[in-house]
Amino acid sequence: MAISKKKEDIFFILFKDFASALSIMSKEFENFCCAFSLDGKAAEIMKDFESQCDSKRHTIMHQLNDSFVTPFDREDIFTLAEQLDDISDYMEDIVCKFGLYNIESLHEDARQYVSLIVQMTAHIYELFEALPGSKNGGKAKDAIININDLENQGDILFRDSLARLFREEKDPVEIIKWKDIYELLEDTLDAGERLADTAEGILAKYA
Repeated sequence: MAISKKKEDIFFILFKDFASALSIMSKEFENFCCAFSLDGKAAEIMKDFESQCDSKRHTIMHQLNDSFVTPFDREDIFTLAEQLDDISDYMEDIVCKFGLYNIESLHEDARQYVSLIVQMTAHIYELFEALPGSKNGGKAKDAIININDLENQGDILFRDSLARLFREEKDPVEIIKWKDIYELLEDTLDAGERLADTAEGILAKYA
């Protein structure tokens, strides 16, 4: 059974637009981490992206309130919109923490996290591109598997990162700063996994 039988539903269009913005935001996040300058411009750029994502979430909510018929459960639409917004919130918060904590250089482990996040947002876009219609169920499931795999890689990286931090860093203040940043990076991947779990539940309902 297809989730949407007729022409592509407005919600799928809005979700794809949201996912596209999130993917672009993640690349700006990566650019910041590669250049790593605390001149404040990156925080402004990320705040602008976060505001755009927040606006897209509100658009979905307004559409949800105005729609009598939805392509799948209203609660799932609400949850997906919130979970997409969570990912943008985490990325903006991380960049702000770099400035707040006056981080002078980026740990290699953090760069690896950023790479995983960029890959994750690309798969999130693939997920929403494939979600309408049962004929794309296989592609949607592949995207879900890839997102979960990236989160698993993040779990391993989180353990290894903390182990290196506690083993190599002697300044307790730096340990506190970086532990918080690593937790936020891990939270970003966790948010992607929660979104994938929600999408998997939707596919199961309409299998």
